[in-house]
Amino acid sequence: MSPFSIALRTLRARFELAQGEFAARLGYRQAYVSALECGSKLPKEADLVDKIVQVLNLGPEEEANLREAFEMSRHFNLPPRGAPAAAYRLCAQFSEVLPTLSPADAKALSAMLEVFQRNRQPSTRLNRPPEAAKEIPM
Repeated sequence: MSPFSIALRTLRARFELAQGEFAARLGYRQAYVSALECGSKLPKEADLVDKIVQVLNLGPEEEANLREAFEMSRHFNLPPRGAPAAAYRLCAQFSEVLPTLSPADAKALSAMLEVFQRNRQPSTRLNRPPEAAKEIPM
């Protein structure tokens, strides 16, 4: 299930709404809400989040959590245009492996990617280019 599926189901249960009633309030069919909740469909448009926020009268923190879940759950078209061939191979590998990852595997991969992202960010300590390596006489 996607983060959005989990968030949607959790909110609906917290507000003690039957799936059909919740769907009617949102203006969608019950089958669509069911598909979103079980993860067989991904949310496509942010206006769905707007409707949920309005119907459930969510506070700012709940709204932010739902929007974050929406962003994490949308369908990504990767790699982006112009990416090197290695990026295509990596995306293909991820596509095969992701459905079988355990939560621990996903956490480890996420931590590794965070380290990679931090290492790619420009250093804020020095705003000058690195010095060329100096040759040491033997």
